Amino acid sequence: MAACVGLVGAGCSSPARGFASPDPGARLDAAVDAAARKDRSSIPELIKLLESDDPAARLVAINTLHRLTGTTNGYDHAAPEPERRAAVDRWVDWQAEQAPRPPSPGGAP
Repeated sequence: MAACVGLVGAGCSSPARGFASPDPGARLDAAVDAAARKDRSSIPELIKLLESDDPAARLVAINTLHRLTGTTNGYDHAAPEPERRAAVDRWVDWQAEQAPRPPSPGGAP
């Protein structure tokens, strides 16, 4: 892999980038990029990032989510884990509520 540094254009494959990267810096970059692009499609990945062991990653994730949605759902990146877990559960519920719903039978709402 070290031989590939700087040679990505020369046929070496690069490591995973963005939210899927094993590199914490790349995941932070993905969150910052999502905020800059106002990329609401990244919300599921940002919610996952709220569970990071890295407080900086959690802070960037919640700031990006707030920027994209206008809410924090009570999440505090520095709160104890049980409080963060409860807030992540609220985020998961929020996300489920945002999903498009199929039309009901007979066309009734």
